[in-house]
Amino acid sequence: MNGVAKRASQLSFALALVLAAGACQKVGETAADAAIERATGVKVERDGDQMTLRSADGELAIRAGESVALPEDFPADIYLPPDAQVNSVMDLQGISMVSLTAPGQVAGLFAAAREAMQAQGWTQSMSAQHSADAAMLAFEKGEDEQRRSATLSFNRNNGDDHVIVGVQLQGPRQQ
Repeated sequence: MNGVAKRASQLSFALALVLAAGACQKVGETAADAAIERATGVKVERDGDQMTLRSADGELAIRAGESVALPEDFPADIYLPPDAQVNSVMDLQGISMVSLTAPGQVAGLFAAAREAMQAQGWTQSMSAQHSADAAMLAFEKGEDEQRRSATLSFNRNNGDDHVIVGVQLQGPRQQ
């Protein structure tokens, strides 16, 4: 496994641990934070409802919490549902992942994303609808070293009328 893949795997594991520990109260947070750091080498920093994970070299790995801000350089040509709340942001050597919660239904957000991305000049490279509650779209844009890819996933949030929207971006950042 190369360095980037290993680091992505470690950060994905850390994110899974963070999400699993999300229901913990203050008493359990310290133990969960220590377990994440021991398992991955990633340091957990907390400030109220905000959580930041930093790798050993201090590079920002993941931000999570209520109403997390998008990165300042998040591309303007990427579809984000109206009224979406950003749950988490992860940046890792040219790959960015954002998780959002949006009101609506999978089919409606899927169709809106397809239309909006194509209107912004993206070419659809993949479409998958696994069920009424899960779907995925992939797009590409640009040429050669300016080529970017975006994958959007849509999953019904169990227990309410919201959809979890995942956005994964790879390639150069452009506004």
